[in-house]
Amino acid sequence: MRGVSAAARQREARRQQQLLGALFTPGGAPVTQGLPGWSRGIAAYRANAAAHAACALRAQYPTVLAMLGGDAFDAVAGAHWRACPPSCGDLARFGEEFPAWLRQRDDLAAWPWLSDCARLDQALWQLRFAPPANLSDADLRRLAAADPDTLRLRLAPATHLLESDWPVLRLRELHAAPEPDLDAIAQALRIGAQAAWCWRQGFDTHCIALDAGGLRWIRALRAASTLGAALAGMSDDFDAGAWLHDGVRAGWIDGVDAVTTEKDTP
Repeated sequence: MRGVSAAARQREARRQQQLLGALFTPGGAPVTQGLPGWSRGIAAYRANAAAHAACALRAQYPTVLAMLGGDAFDAVAGAHWRACPPSCGDLARFGEEFPAWLRQRDDLAAWPWLSDCARLDQALWQLRFAPPANLSDADLRRLAAADPDTLRLRLAPATHLLESDWPVLRLRELHAAPEPDLDAIAQALRIGAQAAWCWRQGFDTHCIALDAGGLRWIRALRAASTLGAALAGMSDDFDAGAWLHDGVRAGWIDGVDAVTTEKDTP
């Protein structure tokens, strides 16, 4: 923060840690000297902890909220708050462990897709805060003119690939309805595995299901040493040109780097 000294930031960080310790230490730790006069406030905060947890998690996990229903979700949120209390004073960061925690809950084992649906919710939430793509005119000229074997394509920070054993996109779509169709949900669960490609464009987040070719392409872009190597691993029916056109328009590409190949090395 501008205008705030490093010492002041450290004091504020210590104050927040003292508050968290007072709130979440088993048995209720006494208020330290760094928090004078906060006893009643902390008692009220503890009493409303479940409500704070529910508010934070409802905003981040709308699909899980729709799946569980309001009362059950709030109860689960309160349990998560107690099991995984915040590690910093910023409540907006609470809930990062929620998907993994759901997977470990024996009482939710009957809904094994719940954790992956939470992962999709979380990805779309976190993309809201990711930096935008930094693709430049120079990157575009390089992409149009250079040998793909001398280029490496960087995916934008505001993109995310999620692979699941469950049809997470279809389940998200169905649970976004005011009255979810239970028969359609049961049918969707028989679809099986689904890969989701998520991104932010402007202020809006989006996600689409990837077919086998699209999934192979994203994996190749992330793993291959060059754009040429990624293209070499694709089948003839995959239209990389169309993907690149969409990627430039939608902000999927952060940049195009020139790389040195073996034949260029003296």
